[in-house]
Amino acid sequence: MTDLAELIGVRIRQVRKSRGLTQEQLGERAQLQSTYIGGVERGERNISIETLEKLIKALEMSPSEFFYFGDNPIEKDTDKNKLIHIFISKLMEQENKNIRKMINIYREIFE
Repeated sequence: MTDLAELIGVRIRQVRKSRGLTQEQLGERAQLQSTYIGGVERGERNISIETLEKLIKALEMSPSEFFYFGDNPIEKDTDKNKLIHIFISKLMEQENKNIRKMINIYREIFE
């Protein structure tokens, strides 16, 4: 079983890279040292809730987006998983009425 610190580190690295950020840039945004970011990403550092909150905000995410790990975040993402994650991230930003519309569209196409 994978350690929670490792899962969180992998998730931070995954999102950071998908946003085209270096560890230094993320560190600046979160007001943390880049060496600290590296340790967190490798699962070597235990971080506080406050620090995790800084990182999530610096990555411009909601906590629910951040903690959506998918099926297996340790494995290399496939294109399909990346597309699904992008879709879910965008969907999370929508109002309920728009989400209901998307559900109706889904039903029309796939059911």
